[in-house]
Amino acid sequence: MILKELTVNLDEIFKKNLALGWDKIGLQVGNLDRNIKKILIVLDINNSVVKEAIDLGADLILSHHPLIFDPVDAVVSADGVQKKILNLVENKIAAYAAHTNYDIMPGGLNDFVVKILDLVPLGIIEPQHEQWYKFVVFVPKESEEKVRDVICQHGGGQWKNYSCCTFNIDGRGTFLPLKSAKPYIGKPGKINYVDEVKIECIVSENALEEVVSSTIAAHPYEEVAYDIYKIENKFSDAGVGRYGELKEDKCFTEFLEIIKNKMNIKNFRWLSDGSIDLEKKKISKVAVVNGSANSLTDKLAALDCDLLILGEISYHNALSIIESGKILVEIGHGCSEKWAVCDMHEKLKEFSKLQKIEIIKSKLSHIAWRYYIE
Repeated sequence: MILKELTVNLDEIFKKNLALGWDKIGLQVGNLDRNIKKILIVLDINNSVVKEAIDLGADLILSHHPLIFDPVDAVVSADGVQKKILNLVENKIAAYAAHTNYDIMPGGLNDFVVKILDLVPLGIIEPQHEQWYKFVVFVPKESEEKVRDVICQHGGGQWKNYSCCTFNIDGRGTFLPLKSAKPYIGKPGKINYVDEVKIECIVSENALEEVVSSTIAAHPYEEVAYDIYKIENKFSDAGVGRYGELKEDKCFTEFLEIIKNKMNIKNFRWLSDGSIDLEKKKISKVAVVNGSANSLTDKLAALDCDLLILGEISYHNALSIIESGKILVEIGHGCSEKWAVCDMHEKLKEFSKLQKIEIIKSKLSHIAWRYYIE
């Protein structure tokens, strides 16, 4: 599969449209016409990963953290990002990043960690709302099925575990073609009546343009009558962070062992204020935020939970949170997101089989922080 086509599929699989506004995601390096046969999946594109990709003969590196985040003014053989970009280009290796979009999407990294900890999901800490539209088109009766199929094939009427959800109303349309018109039905200069079907469905902002263009291409009329309405409903199945409930309450020290064992982490930090009796404290509700949680400080302080598992947070923000009576566990940015490699690999399994693309999990992309204990 050529890179241009693969990028479209990766954008859909990892819900590129959900990325936070400040993020730098998607295809960052690569020849759009190059055929991609082997993908290396990584957390970070470090120097070791670039060498690993070269040695494996990979055509693309799929990373969680973007290679290019800050503006690059030149690409020369200097140290840092510039050198890695040049090395990738010289070895004909593309780079694609799925970052905040993959974190917050339904079934993304946040949800994966909740599943690892065996939490019963309760909600999203900071919901992100995708914009949806109502798409309406008027079609002659004999073209109803053809046009509806095209709408559904391109994302119209898709909602969670359902597809091709449309509403159809029979009616009668009128039109009067002028002299220069070339109508599909009827004659110029004469009022015409035609049995039509009004087909309507919801469409995500991400799919809207393709639904409209494909519908127009499939429609028999010279001039296609269609409407687009912006939907004000807010759907919050995506967002930053998750919180859930343990199936059985655990004491604090017991739950720390669960974190270590299930998340495969040797070292982490925790913080609480003196008002909590840790020997008697029972953990029931738990919140999880992969990566940095600094922007969520106020929401985390107000959240109804007993313990927070965060990738990283500043000292003063941590103090603000524990003053609300919660226990805070900081496991490290990389350790909170290292599972991205396994989960992204799993999400690409079926797609890679169909497209005959080999996918490989990197052995070198995650470098854990270590604590020195004297």
